[in-house]
Amino acid sequence: MAYMSGLILRVADVDRFVAGWNDFGKQQFLDLGATSARISQSVFAGEDAGNIGLASEWDSIDAAMEHPAAVRSNPETAEMMKAAGVETLRRSLLLVQGTRGSLEGKYGSLLVGTGDPATPEQLEANADAFWGQMQDGTNGIQWHQAVAAGPMTGAYLTMTLCDSVDQLMASSQRMFANPEIQQMMASQNFQLTGRNLFKVLG
Repeated sequence: MAYMSGLILRVADVDRFVAGWNDFGKQQFLDLGATSARISQSVFAGEDAGNIGLASEWDSIDAAMEHPAAVRSNPETAEMMKAAGVETLRRSLLLVQGTRGSLEGKYGSLLVGTGDPATPEQLEANADAFWGQMQDGTNGIQWHQAVAAGPMTGAYLTMTLCDSVDQLMASSQRMFANPEIQQMMASQNFQLTGRNLFKVLG
């Protein structure tokens, strides 16, 4: 199984932080065993607007558990975080349940919802149904369930990457208006509880 470690940061000097990430920060995560790593900035996200999100994918929880200490112990990283005025707000662990398309793009959407526990077969069917409705306006989608995320533990999250939020939202509106999608969501008691629109920084 794959897991996503999510880190939410408040950053005083975003430009300095992004420069450090592109120079050595991202590669440090990959060297520690992450299979992917990405930073983004929340744009429309309620109280989280302006915060920086760091998402890294791991093949095991053990690997995800060990990497924070390894990152902090790196002198170059510690100096960059201090200079950029980085403050850690919260950290979460998500189980990756499925991926469709390519997780690349300028912008993204993170949907949060609740629903009944789903079987692996239901998860695959859901992913195929949603991707069939969304692929014209997006590059890729990844589905998660929060494993350790404070009050949000157990919630379902859907991350969608795109190059145009207008196209993403048009596809999203068509999908949620589709009777088959509505019936599928109702049968699983799915309720949308939040959305975060973000910009990918590196």
